[in-house]
Amino acid sequence: MTDGFSLAVGELLRRGADILGLCEVSRENFPFLESMLESQGFEAYKVLDLYTPGKSIDDFCLIYNADKITLISEPESANSRDSLTGEWMKAGVFVPMELKDSGKLFVALSHWQSRQTYPEDSSSRFKLGQALRAKVTEIAGKAPDAAIILLGDYNDEPYNASIVSGLGASRDAAFVHKRPNYFYNPYWGCLSAHDNRLPAGSYIHPSAIEASGGAVYDQIMFSSHFLRGWEFKMPGVIVGDIAVSDLEMSWSDVSDHYPVLSHLLRIEA
Repeated sequence: MTDGFSLAVGELLRRGADILGLCEVSRENFPFLESMLESQGFEAYKVLDLYTPGKSIDDFCLIYNADKITLISEPESANSRDSLTGEWMKAGVFVPMELKDSGKLFVALSHWQSRQTYPEDSSSRFKLGQALRAKVTEIAGKAPDAAIILLGDYNDEPYNASIVSGLGASRDAAFVHKRPNYFYNPYWGCLSAHDNRLPAGSYIHPSAIEASGGAVYDQIMFSSHFLRGWEFKMPGVIVGDIAVSDLEMSWSDVSDHYPVLSHLLRIEA
């Protein structure tokens, strides 16, 4: 892991992130992350290893503030194999947690297959959304009062069918409030740059930049629980202002994705 990556993780935590999901990490990275958190004064934060080796790996970890959040059971995979085609639906993994004074919380991390593997708007991408939704339905059946957050690199935009219809996510908070099985997706607001200082997308690979200036593949979505008793201080933003230039680096030296960040405040116990 680079100095730029270490700087970025520390900066996101300093901005108040209590839960931080990372994709494309290897098992060798975890001791480095733990050491980095301690050296930067984040002793309250824990690193949860969600790496699963295999033909199609889950390459995740979750950094969380243990002063506010506790783990309550083992992670639960949402991955499945399509019964008809045999395709592997790498939908994600759910982490059962407890927010102090706020009840159960399931946080799902996803890193869906690329568009080279499953092309845009293919039935396979739609099935990825359905697989994630199937796990949400299972969790809701066992813990109907639990809040759920979905986050990750979906390799799809907020408006793609896999997200809107396969998973069931809307940009309209009022709609989600009335239809609580849906998720609220604030990252529609990142689809057009309102400020020239902000990135046009979270994915800044040259192919995405050439097509549209960037693609919003990285998103955080919230169950309807968060529309009751919570305030979205910052619904969703692409973080493009981390000063890696101080290390004589550009962001592309760190990653071809910008981080995304949402800030919620509990207003009702």
